[in-house]
Amino acid sequence: MKLKVSEEEALNRLESIPHETCRKGIERHWLVKNGEVKAQDVCWLFCWAKTGTNSPTAAAVSKRVFEQLLPIDFDHFDRCVPHEFARTTRYASGDFEMELAAMLRA
Repeated sequence: MKLKVSEEEALNRLESIPHETCRKGIERHWLVKNGEVKAQDVCWLFCWAKTGTNSPTAAAVSKRVFEQLLPIDFDHFDRCVPHEFARTTRYASGDFEMELAAMLRA
């Protein structure tokens, strides 16, 4: 998925999420190549926006960051992509781009 902002701006916004575990995970779970974010990394941010790991503040900021960085509305993503799919995909290896794209088109 193509970023709406520069890679540097994306990192700055991710660093604004008020949760230490999230910020520690950025290096491992937010890998951008040529302005593209892998499906796993989109799912990782979605999970933060969905639950905030029991922090309503982290969830709210993550949701705002999701919408600032990605070309899709959080609520649309939430309607199309089951949370369980995102949970299992966020740390999985492999190529999930087409599967995620198909869900978002449905």
